[in-house]
Amino acid sequence: MLEARGVWAGYGAEPVVRGASLCVAPGERVVLVGRNGSGKSTLARVLNGSVRPRRGTLVLDGAAGPVRTELARAVGFVRQDPRNQIVSALVEDEVAFGPRNLGLAREEVSERVREALAATGLSSLGGRMTSELSGGQQQLLAVAGVLAMRPRYLVLDEAGSQLDEATRARLADIVDALLARGVGVLEVAHAPEAVFGATRVLVMSEGTPVCAGAPRDFLGSEELLVRSGLSDDALAWAVHEGVRSGYVPGRRLDAGALAEHLSGEADLEGRDGFFAPRAVACAPAGPSVDLRDVSVTYGDVRALADVSLAVSGVTLLLGVSGSGKTTAGRVLAGVQEPDEGEAALDGRPVVPGDVGLAFQRPEDQLFADTVLDDIAYGPLMRTGDAERAHEAARRAAETLGVGEELFEQSPFELSGGQMRRVALAGVAAAEPAAYVFDEPTAGLDAPSRRALLELVRALASGGAAVAVITHDAGEWLSAADRVVFLRQGSVTAEAPAARALAAPELFRETGLRPPALVELRALVGRDRD
Repeated sequence: MLEARGVWAGYGAEPVVRGASLCVAPGERVVLVGRNGSGKSTLARVLNGSVRPRRGTLVLDGAAGPVRTELARAVGFVRQDPRNQIVSALVEDEVAFGPRNLGLAREEVSERVREALAATGLSSLGGRMTSELSGGQQQLLAVAGVLAMRPRYLVLDEAGSQLDEATRARLADIVDALLARGVGVLEVAHAPEAVFGATRVLVMSEGTPVCAGAPRDFLGSEELLVRSGLSDDALAWAVHEGVRSGYVPGRRLDAGALAEHLSGEADLEGRDGFFAPRAVACAPAGPSVDLRDVSVTYGDVRALADVSLAVSGVTLLLGVSGSGKTTAGRVLAGVQEPDEGEAALDGRPVVPGDVGLAFQRPEDQLFADTVLDDIAYGPLMRTGDAERAHEAARRAAETLGVGEELFEQSPFELSGGQMRRVALAGVAAAEPAAYVFDEPTAGLDAPSRRALLELVRALASGGAAVAVITHDAGEWLSAADRVVFLRQGSVTAEAPAARALAAPELFRETGLRPPALVELRALVGRDRD
């Protein structure tokens, strides 16, 4: 059994984990939920030995105070951002890195590499450069590297946040196979789907986990949903409504079974209808940013092939991992030159600075000494007026839930979710004519995701063109005007968001697994007609 007993830990003067205790038994899957900044990721790193506890005790299979090297061998750890753990240039070498450091024979290393690549669906990419992979492929590679170590316990820190629906399902199947072999799993998550199939659910609150019981107990409790932040998640609230009507959560979320309990007056839009489809889409009266016959190649990989698309209002770019979405966003923002074609803003070529860009890992954009100065940098460069820049920064911070108590802190002392909100606030504060947000909700808790949707709606209502690249289409569709589907570097379909919101067949036709909310809307809508 893997145990933490009365652990205190953190990075700055104030610990973020305060007297935390939990245990994970072999073959058990424990899910840890909670708001950004509650200490979930820090506690996960303590269990892996990546962070030393200030006080308290770790126990590994009965041995108290195991050395860090033993923890690292026994407890596999997959981070939210795979680039923080990928160390090799080639995919095969990355998966082999851990086993080689265990001193295993070459034949054993090769066998483990083949096994891990097959389990994660990356067998055909063994000879590729790790830098050429999409974000989702890199996440699966990080999982493969951990699998090759054959740990006794596995800690997943928001490991599915950058994956499409089908790849998340693959990851869930991998976890099921590990559980069947007796591996204990702790999963840190913000998505309600992660709760399904858990042995126990824990809610991290004020630095310590509180047992919330089995998934049905957690999902059926409005108090626990509020405490975890998931009451602001439309899907979590729909499941809550279903549980109240007799739905029993199974190993996976089954939209059909849940829909049977959501007819009549069931609330699919959250507690106050925030996620309800808008009767009238925000009018794309402002500028348009377009791709015109754009092609981009990385080595022998064609990322975009003669792509033309237009972004006005709020436009979602959807597709499986590796479909070219991020490359399209970078070209739209003017930070990547295409091999052919061009990006245009209101008919003229885009230059850097025209379009605000939040990278897939926006934390890479942080650099200032304090949070407030970081958010204010963009408007300061645009206006040269420090007072106006700080006013814009405060407005953006308030919208994205960055409290004043964080303004004088270093952005690098914050939790991952807090850093992401600060980076997004910095992009919004500059007030460009158009924006590209690449996976902006990855790693954010439900209240922060909701705040970001509010921000995007406000930007579009103010006349900005906004492109959102996301694997969380279920909740973003209610804020969007249009959807563009990409597959293997080409545009395969375009549709109004209002149509895509309840049309699971549109996703299937373009190679995507439909989001649960889309399936629910279609099923429950038919029941109500």
